[in-house]
Amino acid sequence: MSIHSNEALDIAPNGIRIGDALEAHSSAAKPFIKWVGGKRSILPDLLARMPRDYGDYVEPFIGGGALFFAVQPKRACLSDVNLHLVVAYAAVRDNVEGLIKLLTEHEARHTKAYYLKARKQLAKETDPTVVASLLIYLNKTCYNGLYRVNRAGQYNVPIGDYKKPSIIDAKTLRADSGLLRNTVIEQKDFAQIRPRKNAFYYLDPPYHETYDGYSGNGFNDDKHRQLADFCRGIDEKGGLFMLSNSDTSLVRALWNGYHIEEIQSARSVSCKSYSRGKANELVIRNYR
Repeated sequence: MSIHSNEALDIAPNGIRIGDALEAHSSAAKPFIKWVGGKRSILPDLLARMPRDYGDYVEPFIGGGALFFAVQPKRACLSDVNLHLVVAYAAVRDNVEGLIKLLTEHEARHTKAYYLKARKQLAKETDPTVVASLLIYLNKTCYNGLYRVNRAGQYNVPIGDYKKPSIIDAKTLRADSGLLRNTVIEQKDFAQIRPRKNAFYYLDPPYHETYDGYSGNGFNDDKHRQLADFCRGIDEKGGLFMLSNSDTSLVRALWNGYHIEEIQSARSVSCKSYSRGKANELVIRNYR
């Protein structure tokens, strides 16, 4: 499975009014899947810090894609190590009507027993549209919208306590399909991406010292160091990057020398020194 300062926070650096971008985000194309660590709560902060001019939009940790769907770039390369997630994005782009049909069937048959059967099927299914429908169905009906797999790659999140879960949003899926039509979607690790001049990279990795169970491999301190090296490579090639991460001493040390700002966000899943509720996090850029 390819620079300027903001003078007013209601205007994004690319000339888009943040309010207009958020309105478009809420009324048309928007995230079709819930994702732990999603950026909807800090979207105004991110939009206010977008660069004015750039070439391709590149997002190596696509997750729910809140910033991508808000910015709606004309040329984008989206990727993630999570195969199921990448397949879901490709299915929304390539076969949205088939996906909607399958989701309608899942909604009609939803029970706890059906959920557990779907959870097992996800690990062995090979048809891309079926994989996408299973992931979206499980995501909408599982506990807290969580994606978690064991080391064998098997999805193991328990069912959520929903009376009538909302599984299908055909309007959003069709709008997303149109936006994704000219987008490159790939399964790859960020380290496999070659930095390019003038491209803009938004990096939203599993946050340091928080939940990192999106794949069976985790995202440890060495991966954060590797990511910092990747960002230096972007800078050296003449690209632009904006990165979100935890406010920890390691993160500050790794990106020392770049523009680091503190913002507050709501965290719903955490471990170690973090808990549910408001927390400081960092937005790091190689431009102002």
